[in-house]
Amino acid sequence: MDATFMRKTFALIAKGLIEKEQRLQKEPTRYPYSKALQHGINMFLAASQWTGCQTAMQYADETSFLAHFITRPIAEWFDEWNPETVDKLNLQEESFYAYGPFAYQRAGNVYTPSSDCYEFLETQDNDIMDGTEERFLYEKMAVLDQNAYCKVRRYIIEHPIITLEDRRMMSLDLADNPAARDAFQFAYEEITEDSYRCPQCGWTMVPGKYGYSCHSTHCTDTIPELTDEMRLDVSTGDLYRLKKGVMRYFAAPGKLELEIVAFCEKKKLRWALWPQMDRYDVEIQFFDGEVWEIDAKAYRNPIALRTKIQNDNGFPKGEYARGYFVIPSEYTVNQRNYTMIINRALENQKNVKCVTLKSLKTEIARKEASCHEE
Repeated sequence: MDATFMRKTFALIAKGLIEKEQRLQKEPTRYPYSKALQHGINMFLAASQWTGCQTAMQYADETSFLAHFITRPIAEWFDEWNPETVDKLNLQEESFYAYGPFAYQRAGNVYTPSSDCYEFLETQDNDIMDGTEERFLYEKMAVLDQNAYCKVRRYIIEHPIITLEDRRMMSLDLADNPAARDAFQFAYEEITEDSYRCPQCGWTMVPGKYGYSCHSTHCTDTIPELTDEMRLDVSTGDLYRLKKGVMRYFAAPGKLELEIVAFCEKKKLRWALWPQMDRYDVEIQFFDGEVWEIDAKAYRNPIALRTKIQNDNGFPKGEYARGYFVIPSEYTVNQRNYTMIINRALENQKNVKCVTLKSLKTEIARKEASCHEE
């Protein structure tokens, strides 16, 4: 048993929680059983026994396990483990260890996966991600040509909620490209539950027994007062929203990409979204011909982003002067060493670094000004 074993354990638990939510939406009257979740639970129990912790076995059934563990920060899952074992395995350096709860209770034995759960799963290998909605969409998007890819992806980012008429109009617009139309239609699902338009991200905020839920727990952490104007009328059955995984993995990070593009337009710079079929997120070309490549990341946990970068073997290689991993500026408010953690892992790529959006804008402005001076 080692850190790799524990990494897979939490990946299976995260995947299983998301599977359960998706299956419950499709078949509300059936218990949403997930083999991945049960596998992850069994692995955690086996690891607990291996360390000499026997108390975890009293939570061997899924209901007890979820009630005891799933709404607690991950670090607390190890409270009854021998501290020396935790230190020996160096678990504090694993991305999962710093996360908050993987789910919160919605009603009874129903749990909604947290944004931390989704974020952690995103850092995992493809075999873990297989079968998820976002993986299916990625595969559908991967076969599109560059223009169709950009058109569909930008629409998804800018339209978390659409009407039936919007759906018809976009489908007609893509009528000559069945693959693009299929990808677009797959991204959305009908809204069937009472909900509000989230004032933070534009997706749906749904009231429940234990409070409101959105695609991200960070939306509910900062929720303002919801008004009648924000309520969505689902009685006519003509409203659609992005599937939750699509909102989390495509639309939410995409807002950062579009903000970078908007700044480039303001500076009258040449730019391209998702060049070379999404090898990068944004490409910027300055007046002197110098090219920068940007990879926008929406990971709140710097250890998770570091793990993702290491799994991807760093920043993609290419003919560019500078490469940047860019994160929202607010991520460093409570984690001032965020970019330092990432940049330590990028020491072998001298022309690549991690910066906040604010810092990137400063560097773009400085470079743009230097071009005019020359």
